Amino acid sequence: MQENQTILNAAQEAGIRFVSSCRNGSCRTCLCLVKSGRVRHLIEWPSLSFDEKDDGYALACVATIDSDVEIETDQAFLF
Repeated sequence: MQENQTILNAAQEAGIRFVSSCRNGSCRTCLCLVKSGRVRHLIEWPSLSFDEKDDGYALACVATIDSDVEIETDQAFLF
């Protein structure tokens, strides 16, 4: 994974189709739960509520990783 590469782009490079639409953090199609590790959003406040961010949710299209991460989503599959 390259520096500042989004989770969405890294997943796609690894052969994982991660459903997405807007790629700017507004549509919420790529919503995922960060089970472990740390992510950082490239935009100040993506379309997540305070509670969602506090609960560990991220938008893969605008989130980069700061450590090894484990994410959970029902929006990704191998292709």
